[in-house]
Amino acid sequence: MGLSEIFLILAIALILFGPEDLPDIARTIGKVIFEIRKATHELTKEFQNTVDTPKNMLNKAFEQTTSSRSNEKESHTPQSGSEVPPKTDEVLLKYDEESPEDPLADLPLDMVSYEEKGASR
Repeated sequence: MGLSEIFLILAIALILFGPEDLPDIARTIGKVIFEIRKATHELTKEFQNTVDTPKNMLNKAFEQTTSSRSNEKESHTPQSGSEVPPKTDEVLLKYDEESPEDPLADLPLDMVSYEEKGASR
């Protein structure tokens, strides 16, 4: 709408309703337009929430799944900056080229029975 069209509409309204009723009519039209915009905004917002709800649920489930997987990976793999110091209580087993000593040698003879090679139980 151009400026000339607005002046034409105002002039016709002034002639039809008179200068006394024109402010009341303008106020009523303003309230009606405000209510229409408010209802339209609420309807648009409700429609947008309805559309976004499934999308938000899927995104939340995806984030929980990926965050739980990343937490599992972090707990299983040590971080590159922090080395785990070896425990001093542990005895490390080493491979010796020599044949090991007889582990049954410390036991009493009545508890130990040596079988011949090739004999089966």
